[in-house]
Amino acid sequence: MKRVLLSVIFALAASAIGSAQSFTYYFPQVASGDGWRTTIFISNAMASAPASGVIAVVKSDGTPFFANWIDETGTNVTLGSDVIAFTLGPGQSKKYITLGDQALTVGYARVTANGSVLGTAMFSQLDGAGNILAEAGVPMGIPLGKQAVFVDTSLGFRTGVAIANPNSNVLEVHLELLDNNGTLIAATIRNLGPFQHIALFTDELFPGAPAMVGRLQFWCTNPMVSIALRFSPSIQFTTMSPIAIAN
Repeated sequence: MKRVLLSVIFALAASAIGSAQSFTYYFPQVASGDGWRTTIFISNAMASAPASGVIAVVKSDGTPFFANWIDETGTNVTLGSDVIAFTLGPGQSKKYITLGDQALTVGYARVTANGSVLGTAMFSQLDGAGNILAEAGVPMGIPLGKQAVFVDTSLGFRTGVAIANPNSNVLEVHLELLDNNGTLIAATIRNLGPFQHIALFTDELFPGAPAMVGRLQFWCTNPMVSIALRFSPSIQFTTMSPIAIAN
């Protein structure tokens, strides 16, 4: 058992760090338009070699996510495309921001590179004058077969979860809502098509579920990526990273 666990840990570490040949990771949620903006930071972790790659943005229905993104100099790097191409020198970092000049569109992003590229993203909610109302960071996601996110729906809070299918086959995602004692409150199944994405509040997944603190766990046959957001009654929100759970 110990050897198996070590193998899993080493495999996840290799996926997160990448290699000189290939590197892939995901941002499980991207939103642009109608007061929402996404910012992506990427950096070349290598001190002695350049790295290049692309950020491909996908809508929830699995089709290309066309949007205008600018870099830290204000240069449009997509011109309405669904792909951001980048080249990073040793230790170099870049910043990409959606203009949000469109109807609200959501999805996820896939980053592929030929070197060790690391990154993070931020969701920003803006008022009509462009001022930031709330903002939260989002770590890069590693596909996992079984995972969970914490849920807090007490005192008017809401918890939302975004799940992306990075596979070319349909995923049958089993979702289970557990309270703070580990008791199963409700369960449901959602089919997620190839390269598709869903983003729902737990009260949409489980209508009638009581206010609670606990976790939402979900699993399927192939790995998936996810992130959770916790919204306060006053619109403020924060992200909560998924945790890997045992079978």
